[in-house]
Amino acid sequence: MRLVLAVAVLWLCGLPSALAQSEDWLVLPTTADGDVAWMQPTVGKVSREFRKHGVGVWSSGQAAVRFEQRGSAPPSVVAEQAIEDWLVRSQAGIRQLAAGEYSTALSQLEEAQALSNAALEELNRDPKRARTVVDTCLYMVRALLDTGEKAAAEAQAKDCVRMVPGGEPTHYMHPPTVAMLYDEASQPGPGHTSTLAVDSEPSDCALRVNGVLIGKTPFEMTDLYPGEYRAQVECDPSVSSRVHRVQVSPGRTNLFVVTRFDRAVRTTPILHLRYDESPDPRQRARDAREFARELPAAAVVLASVPAINTLELRLIRGTQRGAAFARMETTAVGPSTADVIEATATLLAGECRDFTGPEPVTLDCATGRVETPAQREASKDRVGQVRPPRGQFVSGLTLASVGTASLLTGYGLLAARSSAANDWVADPGSLDAHGKWLSMGTGILVTGAAGSALLVTAMPLVLPYKSKTPWWGWLSGGLGIGFTAAAIAVGVTADPKPAQSCSINNLNPDPCVNRAKQTDLAIMLGVTAAPLLTIPLVYLFRKGDEKLKAELSPSIHVNRAGGAIGVGGAF
Repeated sequence: MRLVLAVAVLWLCGLPSALAQSEDWLVLPTTADGDVAWMQPTVGKVSREFRKHGVGVWSSGQAAVRFEQRGSAPPSVVAEQAIEDWLVRSQAGIRQLAAGEYSTALSQLEEAQALSNAALEELNRDPKRARTVVDTCLYMVRALLDTGEKAAAEAQAKDCVRMVPGGEPTHYMHPPTVAMLYDEASQPGPGHTSTLAVDSEPSDCALRVNGVLIGKTPFEMTDLYPGEYRAQVECDPSVSSRVHRVQVSPGRTNLFVVTRFDRAVRTTPILHLRYDESPDPRQRARDAREFARELPAAAVVLASVPAINTLELRLIRGTQRGAAFARMETTAVGPSTADVIEATATLLAGECRDFTGPEPVTLDCATGRVETPAQREASKDRVGQVRPPRGQFVSGLTLASVGTASLLTGYGLLAARSSAANDWVADPGSLDAHGKWLSMGTGILVTGAAGSALLVTAMPLVLPYKSKTPWWGWLSGGLGIGFTAAAIAVGVTADPKPAQSCSINNLNPDPCVNRAKQTDLAIMLGVTAAPLLTIPLVYLFRKGDEKLKAELSPSIHVNRAGGAIGVGGAF
């Protein structure tokens, strides 16, 4: 029964995430030559046209801010003058502390602390500055102790440990009471047991946490306080990488960084992808889906300039196959409004067209070549004839396999329990026969319910996309209704509950056995009906292009300490 509850809890925990997926689209420019003049005008025109058709679109500014919060942000850049001001305020604060001017000292130190927090990953790259960050933080501890706020001072000491992992203060500059609080905060203990595990592709790259060089990926940092940490994975030590702000919770928090993606992301002047060379179309599509997950966004419209004076808009959803695109003429500052109107209408219709010639040309979405009349007719039936993305399909197939095995195990236990019942009837006083009969009843309930839940979860992931419910979907629904009716009939006609308890003291177990056989069969028929009924429901609730939002990918991480298997996404 506990397993059934666990499956239900996991499903309910995942449901809010799926429902929270944003319906807004993202217009995402990409470039390989660094030219950005056309980006902002193009994003503005395309976004306005989609909104006219009732499609919500992320503004470029909002998308950049959201991605920096949930994905990664460029490293901080601190002017030398700001660093000098920081040092001056820190030193002024300690002098005022010594003079007993606590109010003024706290004001100065709070301003210095604010700069430390704002540019932590940059200041801590230099070991000398990292020590100053710790010292400035401990001056705050001293000020709080001197004003009698011991609890606040203890919390501040823990924050000092979090800000500079493995940091070392200048001991002679701090009173023994402050140094003692810092040393106590640095020791593992209650609330200081979180773990941050960071891996990357490729691995064996330098890892910085809050700017401090920690080691090489894969790496696990243990004995951390919960809170925000800033992780940077740098395969090239001469280049500061983007900053991943990670909220470390009690327990274990995992971060996986694809350094190639980090190098391509830009959030200024607007959110866009900048490649060193023209990437493979499939790679661009994967990067687009990564943005869709982070924001989140229902779809991404990639804008690129594949050739001189040519702009392409490509619509990317949960699957790469059959992606709609449109090509049009452009200038250095983007395409004309008239061409954008035609292009957005093409994407919304799920078509592929080229508007760069004298007359618009319909293209084959799979090959990009001119579509023949026969192909055009065939394409009308192509919508929904797509297998789910590979990662999603593998995940669904795995769940379906485990679910089927669990359901079959339930039927096996059903037969085995019937045999165990005969043994108990033959020897009512046998404790072993009675215990075996009882335990198999629990096994039937657990394996049957778990198998049914896994199969129901697998259906949206493994079923192919089709524009209409296929005939076999309706057949499955009919069988499901039949199994449901049979389960109800068996349950309703089951023998009444025996007047005597079905314990080992029962000298006539026949009523208990007969009722159990009927209720077990009703349970198994009912749990078998659920996945059969799910198949037509999946197609009924997949409305139009909404079905293409499904995305689930497996992940496997292995290192010397162990391994983990998981799946992520939404459907």
